[in-house]
Amino acid sequence: MPPSVARNGLAIAAAAAVVFVVFFLAAAAIARAEPPAACVPKDGPDVCKQRCDAKSPESCAVLGIMYLRGDIGGKHDLAKAEPLLRRACDAKVPLGCGGLGSLYGVQGKFDKARALLERGCAMGDALSCESLGGQALGADGGKPPADIVAASRKANVYYKRACELGSGTACGFCAVFIVDKMVEGTAKEALDLYVKACSSGMAIACRQAAELLEKNTPESKELAAGYDVPRLTADLRKRSCKLGDEKACPKTDVRK
Repeated sequence: MPPSVARNGLAIAAAAAVVFVVFFLAAAAIARAEPPAACVPKDGPDVCKQRCDAKSPESCAVLGIMYLRGDIGGKHDLAKAEPLLRRACDAKVPLGCGGLGSLYGVQGKFDKARALLERGCAMGDALSCESLGGQALGADGGKPPADIVAASRKANVYYKRACELGSGTACGFCAVFIVDKMVEGTAKEALDLYVKACSSGMAIACRQAAELLEKNTPESKELAAGYDVPRLTADLRKRSCKLGDEKACPKTDVRK
């Protein structure tokens, strides 16, 4: 083979190798490309839509919830919310499944709603677990439970999970179940749950925590012995009043 031909062959082979390497690196970069960060409601619908379109299923879920709640255009838009929430749920986004379950609940499709809420709760969506607790107590439009104790115990399973996932409201329900002797638990456990709910902004829980410390029962007296009750209960009622619980407010409204 003439030297010129050999050199041309080597040049072609080298060029082909370069093209292959460039193509491989480009493909690897595409494979490594991450979807955009999920939006949050304060980003607004335009940002959420842009990120949803850019393959952020979490952003699709947030946008779907915004439509579901009526945050866009001032009215609930279930038709726009449903495909967004379904897309997010199919991508295994807990908020998407929980939101879709809530949508079906609004439509009165309680069986479909429950299945999706169960899925959302299992994946770690606190509101899904909280909704299931409410359903156990008859909040899904059904009849009130005939056996309130059994229903409360069933609801407590979901509320406890929701509380662990960060739902202050669910913590408040768990405290009530303990205080009302629906489920087992100590006064200290109930107080801790009330305080957790109070800290999350649940107004009535602040007052209920104060009332628990002041109860004239052996268990409450034993609990109160470990606290500066006058100072703590005054602080709890002040917080309850500021959060909107009128029953906790003195005659002169401390919220002013």
